[in-house]
Amino acid sequence: MEGEKDACMVPDMIFYLLRMGAHRGPIRVTTGELADGIGVSQQTASRKLITLERNGSIERTDGKVMLTKKAVAEIQEFVSEVLESLKGMGTRFEGEAIAGLGQGAFFVSQKKYLLSFGSKLGFKPFPGTLNVKIGEGDIEKRILLREQPPITVESFTDGKKRFGKIDCYPCVINGLPGAVIFPEMSGHGLQVIEVISPFNLRKKLALIDGSKVNVEIA
Repeated sequence: MEGEKDACMVPDMIFYLLRMGAHRGPIRVTTGELADGIGVSQQTASRKLITLERNGSIERTDGKVMLTKKAVAEIQEFVSEVLESLKGMGTRFEGEAIAGLGQGAFFVSQKKYLLSFGSKLGFKPFPGTLNVKIGEGDIEKRILLREQPPITVESFTDGKKRFGKIDCYPCVINGLPGAVIFPEMSGHGLQVIEVISPFNLRKKLALIDGSKVNVEIA
């Protein structure tokens, strides 16, 4: 209904703008793109933008949109409340094995990484990572996971090259132990997570590209 208060519908627009990077700076986006992104009509998207601008959640200039500090603070508060309510519950991703970039084996097998993995995770990983493509519906879970404190393998240099830190979350993948890792220098988008394990997961679990994979984080 036109003129009806729709504050309860505002978060979908805020989270979409967050995914697009509007918290980092102004982004150029049309109401049509926003409407498609959150699954509403262009008229509804325009109305939502007006509501957000009036309550101080966004700023609009020259066709660009940016989330304000107020909006970012509210998002952070919301995420904190969600994480607090989910304490004691695990995070589960369902996805499929996909081909990687061919760099996992080189990085994982670095001696200093191996020593840190052994001392912090309790296992020496197989030289390589399994890349798992998760569904779009699991992206928010991935974002929430990153708000939880990780086990961090620190960065180092070998005199010529810098190797970035790696955040790790112990997991179980199709029944086998491992860890989801988030390398500082990653070329993957939000729909791909990397998993290491003491086992060659593709061989042990008979995985091929497209095989279904369940990743559970305690």
